[in-house]
Amino acid sequence: MLPNVHEVSLSNGFRALLVERSSLPVVASTIWYTVGSRDERTTETGLSHFLEHMMFKGTDRYAKGEIDLATSLMGGSNNAFTDHDLTAYYFSLAADRWEAALEIEASRMRGCTLDEAEFTAEKSVVLEELAMGEDDPWNSLHQATEAVVFQVHSYHHPIIGWKEDLERLGVGGMRDYYQRNYGPDRAFLVVVGDIDIPKTESRIRELFEGIETTGGERASVLSEPQSSGERRATIRAPGKATRMAIAIRTCCMGEQDDFNLDVLSCVLSSGKGSRLFREMVLDNQMVTDVSTYNEPRLDPGLFWFAFELLPGVEPQAVEDCLRTELQRVSDDGVEESELRRARIQLESSFLFEEETALDSALKIGRWEAQCQGGYRRLAEVETRYAVADNDAMRSVVQKYFSTEGWNVIHSLPTENGES
Repeated sequence: MLPNVHEVSLSNGFRALLVERSSLPVVASTIWYTVGSRDERTTETGLSHFLEHMMFKGTDRYAKGEIDLATSLMGGSNNAFTDHDLTAYYFSLAADRWEAALEIEASRMRGCTLDEAEFTAEKSVVLEELAMGEDDPWNSLHQATEAVVFQVHSYHHPIIGWKEDLERLGVGGMRDYYQRNYGPDRAFLVVVGDIDIPKTESRIRELFEGIETTGGERASVLSEPQSSGERRATIRAPGKATRMAIAIRTCCMGEQDDFNLDVLSCVLSSGKGSRLFREMVLDNQMVTDVSTYNEPRLDPGLFWFAFELLPGVEPQAVEDCLRTELQRVSDDGVEESELRRARIQLESSFLFEEETALDSALKIGRWEAQCQGGYRRLAEVETRYAVADNDAMRSVVQKYFSTEGWNVIHSLPTENGES
């Protein structure tokens, strides 16, 4: 379903997508920068995420703490997130005061102070966040798997970065990264809510038209070559549970196989009636939990399998069971009832992503940032799921899940089993 989007384009490359939604007197303002961990050079991993933190630490107009204080005093909320392909900042505010978010974003687009003392203090926060992630066995397994899958492409690096890079990073490196990547030509705005579109466009032009550009396009990245065989690794993690992740490179966001893999994921692991849950949890009692996840990205992403094994169960037995079930799909396809249930779940989830103004703004922005063809591809979603039929399920299993493409990582408990 495609909303009525009013597009604004400025001479410096900045764009805005405006959606009037007057059901409630609230407005969501989101700004998206086309920079994420994918864009980080060697020795600067984690900079996108670290810079996200620093964007709240003061600008040429707002002192440290003033952005959050102003948001709180207006009764709103703000936050941000960094992903592989992008960094996003968002505000949710009442309709009579939301334009303050535009003023904040215009100030920190090129006017972030990046004070050295604040940088040093925040580095400790980021390193502590990294350490906490290392204590999470699922997070460690996820990062280890990505590092095995992507050996050439920059998706190899964790979003939070490598500890060694962060420890030696100086404020000068961050300032250079900020100047290279933060500007109107590397950003776009999505505003959804109870807005006056002509007035909003006029204010956007006033605030953003005069901001200088980065002067450069988004740098290209190295493509990941085709794997010549399956890859395996083993890590150790605190606790007593054995876990396993299997990841397989697939497609880009918005391709037909993206939708086919969404449907397959539902068939395999969504709910107690799904194939893998029945086989591995209920019937054979091999795992406490099984999940699958289709994760398309700007460049070809991953299809994930994740398992937590019951005590005494060997990982190879779980892997064999998975291969058997995938072979069944390859040979015989799936039942029409399974397809129907999966489509209903996916279409419902897709519609719920528009429940609030902020949900809708985040949905439009992510598609614009990560999908070839941008937000307009939202109009195709329901049709794409509708054609994800039995032949499509067999096709994607045969195309992506051959042995050569498997990346299998075991997370074994530490020797003493301590947490």
